[in-house]
Amino acid sequence: MVETNLTLLYELGLIIIVASLASELFKKIKLPGLIGAILVGLFLGGPGGIGLVTDLNLVNMLALIGSILILFTTGLEFDIDSFWKVGKAAFLLTTGGVIMSIILGFILGEYLGFDPIKSLLLGIIIAPSGTSVIAHILTVNDKVNTRTGSTLLTACIVDDVEGVLLLTIALGIAVSGTANFIEATKIVLLSTFFVLASIYVGGKILPKIIYQVSRIFSDEIFFAILFGFGLMLAFIASNLGLAAITGAFIMGAIIPYKKIGEKIGYRLFMMKELFSTIFFTSIGLSVNPYSVTEESLKILLILFSAILFRFVGGIMGGRVAGLKGKKLTTLALGLSIRAEMSLIVAREAFVEGIVDNVFLSIATAVVVATMFVIIPIFTIMCKEVD
Repeated sequence: MVETNLTLLYELGLIIIVASLASELFKKIKLPGLIGAILVGLFLGGPGGIGLVTDLNLVNMLALIGSILILFTTGLEFDIDSFWKVGKAAFLLTTGGVIMSIILGFILGEYLGFDPIKSLLLGIIIAPSGTSVIAHILTVNDKVNTRTGSTLLTACIVDDVEGVLLLTIALGIAVSGTANFIEATKIVLLSTFFVLASIYVGGKILPKIIYQVSRIFSDEIFFAILFGFGLMLAFIASNLGLAAITGAFIMGAIIPYKKIGEKIGYRLFMMKELFSTIFFTSIGLSVNPYSVTEESLKILLILFSAILFRFVGGIMGGRVAGLKGKKLTTLALGLSIRAEMSLIVAREAFVEGIVDNVFLSIATAVVVATMFVIIPIFTIMCKEVD
């Protein structure tokens, strides 16, 4: 038993060191660090690795904490007031791409021979944008405070909430084991009501309580209490048939962003970086590179379709909102990048046993490929608009 525990310590330490170094290397070459972490997992263990990581139980538990921290932090950075006042242009821009991706993604899945549940999951996986990646690119290129940057980040606010809704709906339908219209509609309505009502009611009631409590405890204890409540709400959400990370997002979202949210986010940054690195590495540990090779044609078709669906949907929604020209093209292209939310949906479905290793491998390959394809083009176009 002691020897086994020591082995776990060794494997965990190895993951943290190598994945952190790989993430930093990819950031240096202006690519998302999560790609490096996934590749490390692919190399260290799993179906195609060299076998240096063999026990996935602890890794998967820490990966769950990582996904909770990602959504909790996303919720902290989410400003409720900005969401309710979000511009029509930003809403239509992102929602058009999301709707088209889900519908056409489902049709594509059916064409490729997936069952209805997997087809729906495919549509949902390719729907959300990579908010963290988009924000990073805008920051690096000093475009955050431009009109294009502001519109894009506002669209990302909508995309975050829609992404959480999609995650909740996807797992709800998958767990129910049916994708028929009536059952799917029921789950969509219930999930949407639960998430939006929780954010609205919690955002109206809890901020006053949180402000008062923050005056009693030290910053360290206050942070620990709020994070503990985030974990408990994640547990409650999972027992209600929702994704655990849905509860984490809601808890983060109802914490007042100004003063409280910013302060907690700063303290949470190191913890989030550590556990999110383990989360992305765990995906690499589960991906089968042989499946990626065998399904390469299918992956290329899904990749092309995923970019096209989100881009065309964004163009259509943006035009309805009055956007046009190079600015609209840049915005729609940026929102075509997929990242953490898509990977979270895919991994949650895999862990729940809803999809197999092959499906996870395909989904991961598509998400990573969108970054390699779109980021260089988007970065160039981003510099040319104000």
